[in-house]
Amino acid sequence: MKNDQLFWTKLVQGDKKVVEEIFQLNVPLLFKYGRRFSDDDRIIDECILHVFLDIWKNRLHLKDEGQIKLFLMKKLRQALEAKEKGAQLRRA
Repeated sequence: MKNDQLFWTKLVQGDKKVVEEIFQLNVPLLFKYGRRFSDDDRIIDECILHVFLDIWKNRLHLKDEGQIKLFLMKKLRQALEAKEKGAQLRRA
């Protein structure tokens, strides 16, 4: 989907197909980006799925965040950092 504004509008309206499209288009980029923060492919996959599930669950409260890729990358980084923080706490 080339028009980010249209994505945000359709997402809030509950269009599952637009979420699937954005998922398919961005997973390779997100996985590559996630490798900057973790070497564990399983954790990266888990965090990517968590990001999309979280977006879907909270779609009614989302606003147009601008560029989708940047938004997804930010959310993935936050998810990976939270996962790492949780792992550090469990080790302590």
